[in-house]
Amino acid sequence: MLNKLFINLSLFSLVMLGQHAIALPEDSQLPINIESDRASQKALKNGEKTEYFGNVLMTQGSVKISGDHIIVHSKDSKVTSIRALGKPAQFEQQSDPNKAPIKANANRLDYQLNQDIVILSDNASIQQNDTTVSGKKIEYNIATEQVKASSGKEKSSRVKMVLIPEASDKIDHSDSNTQ
Repeated sequence: MLNKLFINLSLFSLVMLGQHAIALPEDSQLPINIESDRASQKALKNGEKTEYFGNVLMTQGSVKISGDHIIVHSKDSKVTSIRALGKPAQFEQQSDPNKAPIKANANRLDYQLNQDIVILSDNASIQQNDTTVSGKKIEYNIATEQVKASSGKEKSSRVKMVLIPEASDKIDHSDSNTQ
């Protein structure tokens, strides 16, 4: 039953949040800029790990990631993943110049660049236009704008979605008894 709810929520979210837009095409071609209070770098067997601490802001075109601590993994001088930790860490991206940016918050944010996926965990929420989805864990596919949300194991933990209806100009606010 939970799987069916998860699938239905995923499909509903896809319809509500996405029009199969992709991120601005130039974003991935632009340099990554990072500002922080301090940083450290370590060579690993399979690449490098660079950590940034204190009021960290990372930008790449329309992509913005911020947090208290950001960890960047790279291999062959190419960034493979970014982890942001904060209370909350934040992700923002403009997928289409004619739409509001996607904004996401969580205490932990994992961005897998090779898969174009952002995984938000612990107090996760994502918003686009007037739709907000929140839950224990949210997976956001940047390429398709598909959102998958799941609740925690606790009974009180549930996925929540807020949909704001479009305003209608056709509503008649006049009182029909007065003329």
